Amino acid sequence: MANELEMLLRPGPSLSGPAAQLLVEQFGMSPAAARKRIQRHESPVRALELSFPRRAQFLYLVKDYGTDKFWKALATSLEDGNGAYARAIWALRARDGLIPLKHFAAAAGASHGTRQIRGHDLFGRLVTAGLLDEYEVPGLGVCAAFARGAGYADVHVPKVKARLIVEDVVLHAVKRWAQNLAFGSYDSFAVRDEGSVPRVSNFEWDLTAPSYLSPLAIWPGDGGKPKQGFLAVDVLLQDVVTLDAVKPFVYKCQSLRKLARVGRCLPFFVANHYSRDALDLLRKNGIVPATPESLFGHEVAQMLVELVDMLSRAAETAADPVKFAELFASLEKIGGATGNMRGALFEFISAETLRQAGPVTDVQMNRIYRENGKDVAEVDVQGLVRRQNVYFIECKGLLPGSLLADKDVDDWLDKRIPIVRRSALTNPEMQHAKLNFEMWVTGGLSPEATEKIARRQSEVRPELYSLKVLSADDVEALIRRTKDKSLLKVFETHFTKSALAENLEPSQPRTKWSPFGSRAEDDFSGFTDKPDTETSEARS
Repeated sequence: MANELEMLLRPGPSLSGPAAQLLVEQFGMSPAAARKRIQRHESPVRALELSFPRRAQFLYLVKDYGTDKFWKALATSLEDGNGAYARAIWALRARDGLIPLKHFAAAAGASHGTRQIRGHDLFGRLVTAGLLDEYEVPGLGVCAAFARGAGYADVHVPKVKARLIVEDVVLHAVKRWAQNLAFGSYDSFAVRDEGSVPRVSNFEWDLTAPSYLSPLAIWPGDGGKPKQGFLAVDVLLQDVVTLDAVKPFVYKCQSLRKLARVGRCLPFFVANHYSRDALDLLRKNGIVPATPESLFGHEVAQMLVELVDMLSRAAETAADPVKFAELFASLEKIGGATGNMRGALFEFISAETLRQAGPVTDVQMNRIYRENGKDVAEVDVQGLVRRQNVYFIECKGLLPGSLLADKDVDDWLDKRIPIVRRSALTNPEMQHAKLNFEMWVTGGLSPEATEKIARRQSEVRPELYSLKVLSADDVEALIRRTKDKSLLKVFETHFTKSALAENLEPSQPRTKWSPFGSRAEDDFSGFTDKPDTETSEARS
C-alpha cells in the first residue's frame, strides 16, 4: 500500500519543505513527524543528490525520473536557490536535450566571473548529481545531455545537427548584415566555433563585436578615444522559443548592465518564432527579438525552414542534391553559406551517386554506430548491395586545392573503421557481405596522411575488408557514369570549379590530385550478381 509521501508525489516531484507542509495539512501529522517521514523515505520515493537552500531535498518517484514534469519541477525548484542550475536545465530542454559542450556556457548563461559557477564547473556538478552526462556525437564532439542512458539522444541527433548547421548559416548572415551596417568593428567580429570564443565581459555568446556606434560607445568630454560598446547575439532556431528558453540570455543581459566597467551592449536574440511571454520578457529588458524574416525577408526565412527540414530528414529519405545546391547558392548571396553546408551538400551528392551507380538495395546517410556505450562512429553514406557488398563512405567535401586535416584521416582509420567493422560482423545483413571502406575527398591529403593510408592498405588482408580513397576526379567519373547532368553540374559548380577556390593562397595550388592511382571504374566492382564465397569466420 502506498504511503502518504508517495501519494503526495504522484502529481509530480516536490521540494521537501512543501511536501512536509502537505503531510501536516492533509494527513494530520505533526511537523516533527512529517520531517521524520521525509528523512526515512524509501522506494519508490527518492531524493536527488544536489544541494538546496536550508537543507531541502528534491523528492521524486522512481517512475518520474527524466520525464518532462521531472525537469520542469526541478528547474522551478532550483530557480530560487541556485539559478545557474535552472538556467542549464532550461537551456538543455530548449535544445532537445543535447548541447555541444563548447556551446554550453553560452546557452546556459554561465559566468566566468568571481564567485560564479563557471560553465565547465556547472556541467561537472550536474554530472556528479546524476542529472547530466557527457555524450559524444559525431560531427559535434562531446555534448551535454540529460542522463537517461546510452543511445537515448541519438533520435534527436539529426534534428540537432540540422538546427546547428542552419544556426551557423544565420550567424554568418547576421555577421555580414552587421558588418555592412557598421554595428561592430568590421574585422573584430567573433562567431562561435571559429577561433576565439565570442565574449563580452564574463559571458559567452554566439556572436560578438566591439562597437563604436554613438548610442553604444561612451564618449569622453575631452575628445579622447571613446570607450567601446558591444554587439552580442544568440540564436536558437526552434519552431517556437518559450519563456524558459530565453531566460538564460536575459540573465546575461541583466548581469552586464550591473557591471560598471563594461560598455553599453546592444543584444539581439534570433529565433524563428516567440511565445507571447518570451517576446514580452525580451522587450521588457531592451533586447531586440529578431527573426530571420525580420532581418533578411520572407524568402530567406522560408529557405532556412526548408533547409532544416531537408537536413533533418536526410537519414530517412532521399534528399535532392540539386534542390540543396539551389538553397546553398541563394544563401551564399547573404553571406550565410558555410563549410558545414558544403559538407552536407557533398554527402547528398555522394548518396545520390551511390544510388544511381549500381543495384544498391539500401542507402542510408549519417548512420551512427555505438560501442560500449561511449565509443561512437558515424558513416556519412552507407549502401548495401543485395547482402553481398556493403559500402561505408566517408565524405570530405573541400574546396579545390584545400588539404584535409591529418586528424580526419587518423580518426577514420583508427577509430571509425574498427568500430563500424566490429558492428557489421555482428549484423545478420552484413556479416557475410564484403565490407568496403572508402573516403571520397574533393581536396588533397598531406604526404603523411597519404603514406599512412597506403601503409594501412598494404597491411589489410583482402578477406577482411577493402580500403580505398577516391579523389575529386574519381568521384566526377562515377557521377558521369550515372548520366545525371544536373548532379554533375552541382558537383562541378561547388567542388571542382568553385569560384571560392580562386581566393586560395599560393601555397594551395589548384592541382589535380589522385592518391595511389585509383581508377573510378574499379571502385564499384562489388556491384555484381555473383555470390560472395567468403565466410564470416575468415573475416573475424
